[in-house]
Amino acid sequence: MSARHLVALFVGLCPLALAAQGTERVGFRVQIAPDTVYVGQQITYTLGVQIPADIRQRLRRNPEFVPPEPRAMLAYDLPLARSTNPGADVEVHTFRRALFVLTPGRYQIGASRLTYALPQSTSFFSREEERSIRSEAVSFVAINPPQRGRPPGWLGAVGQWTATSRVEPGAPRVGDPFVLVLRLSGTGNATLLPRPPLEMSWADVVSQDERVVLDSTPTLLGGSKEFAWLVTPREAGQQRVPEIDYAYFDPNARRYVVTRSSALMVSVRPGTLVEVPPRATATADTIPLPLRSSLRGPSVLALPGGHWWLWIAVMVPLPWLLLRTIPRARARQGGQQPMTTAATTRAVLEQGVRARTGLDIAAFTAPGALAAALRLEGVTAETAAEAESLRDACDAQGFGGARASRDDSTLHARATAMLVRLRTEARRHVLPLLLFVSIGALGACVPPPTASEAAQQAFAEMRTAYVGRDYPRARDAAMRAARAAPRDAAAWANLGAAAWQASDTAAAVLGWQRALRLDPQDGEIRRALRRVRAPQHRGAARVWPVPPLPLAIAAFTVWCLGWGLMTLAARRRARTPRGALALIVVGAALGAGAWWLDTTAAARRLVVIAEPTPIRALPALGADPGAMPLTGEVARVLERRGVWLHIQLDGGRTGWYPTERTWSLARD
Repeated sequence: MSARHLVALFVGLCPLALAAQGTERVGFRVQIAPDTVYVGQQITYTLGVQIPADIRQRLRRNPEFVPPEPRAMLAYDLPLARSTNPGADVEVHTFRRALFVLTPGRYQIGASRLTYALPQSTSFFSREEERSIRSEAVSFVAINPPQRGRPPGWLGAVGQWTATSRVEPGAPRVGDPFVLVLRLSGTGNATLLPRPPLEMSWADVVSQDERVVLDSTPTLLGGSKEFAWLVTPREAGQQRVPEIDYAYFDPNARRYVVTRSSALMVSVRPGTLVEVPPRATATADTIPLPLRSSLRGPSVLALPGGHWWLWIAVMVPLPWLLLRTIPRARARQGGQQPMTTAATTRAVLEQGVRARTGLDIAAFTAPGALAAALRLEGVTAETAAEAESLRDACDAQGFGGARASRDDSTLHARATAMLVRLRTEARRHVLPLLLFVSIGALGACVPPPTASEAAQQAFAEMRTAYVGRDYPRARDAAMRAARAAPRDAAAWANLGAAAWQASDTAAAVLGWQRALRLDPQDGEIRRALRRVRAPQHRGAARVWPVPPLPLAIAAFTVWCLGWGLMTLAARRRARTPRGALALIVVGAALGAGAWWLDTTAAARRLVVIAEPTPIRALPALGADPGAMPLTGEVARVLERRGVWLHIQLDGGRTGWYPTERTWSLARD
């Protein structure tokens, strides 16, 4: 090979060698920390690009970087970092992203791609060759914060936060609202911080807007979030804005922490529009709602607990089933006897009458006595007279001397025919017995009107506090009384009245709804529910004014009557009566209606909105907000997932809602 060819070959291979060398020398590494986090804790995704100085000088345009697309998580880009190592003469570019997951599980982040182009030679007009580098995929695991040590007021906040509060403006008047602001600042995702509850005895509090400021300059995402409330004073003078406790989980210390804002003193001036004594316009204070005078015990209109009464209804058809499946002995059907004497005929007659009516023909010796007794058993006059005549004939032939064998055969044939008619006509008192058992069983379902000692003590405390207008204390005592007597409608009705006077709409709806479901015909409770702004007459909150127990008693009675007629027909080997089938169908329909009413009254999948917050599209605080429910609104639970409920509100509104902001309406 000549020198000219060697030079040409070197010139052609040199750009490829430089490009290959450049690809190998460009570093592209990804890192994620930590690999196990708590839900709501920050995961830092770091991707470093190391470019040697000689390759950086050859680049004619900036490389194209395509980061991975995170799914099912919140992502915030942190500032890019750039540094140069003088010793190695390498330029390092660091891409960082803060990630937050909303639910526990295992997550995977896909590969990133870096694309750049290098010229094939040192000439300005040299063609560029594009190179692409991909990083490896990484994964991490997210877990829920621990249950141990979790305070009752924790709503899901994670990070490190400090609480402060302020009042805007500083000199409010009675009736003129002012703004109270709670500021939470620290490290973490401030958008995920939920609003804490706030109540004041001397003012009305209404939630307002929320403001979030994120700080992505440090390595860990931080910022602040402000919650605003509109506070309308009802009383003049020096009033105290209480401290606001806010619980959060510190992932670094792995424990729960409660931060508290300082208390504020507000000087409320008297109102200038209307000169009235403080709280004189409050209807709830001037005209308190009436209370039930005493506990009445478990409601007599609700079905009893347990399903033993259902098993009784299932066992009612068993006699008919046994008669239809077990064949009778041929001896009872009047089969032929090996001997046809007058004595054997009388024995067959006596045994047949006793089996069909329970009467002993030997006990009725007076003329007409046996016929009268058979008439009381439902036998026709003709068959009764025939039975007595046949008995007398058997006695006369058996004790009156020898007769022809032909006469014995005639008596036996008459006895066989008479017993067949007797089996068809005679009735036993099975139906009254079934009705007596059914009514007695359902009567035993009604519990005695007694209340426990704890319920009586809490009830007395509630009445004392209510008369003294200490409504918060009366509400708490009424709640204890209702918990101790969960099937007492009076206890729940008093809870509704005390909670309404204490301005606790959610607890009032809880008490009135449960009382109405125990006593659907109470018109006073229905009128009380009309005070609530949230609709209580439609949707999941509707309570039909039909108690389930009377309907269940009617269903049980009709059911037993139908099966009693079916049993008598099967015993007589008669055709199935259509009336009995109709009664069975009606009884089953009434029973299904009673079951549906009892299931509706039990409200096993209903909740009451205690603290309004927007429903979410996903079970996460950072999900898109939806409609705002009303306080005291009744919602149907479609699904439960951790601390979230998938609810359906009136009007077809559905979404996810925090469990701690609801009251369960299910019957204890």
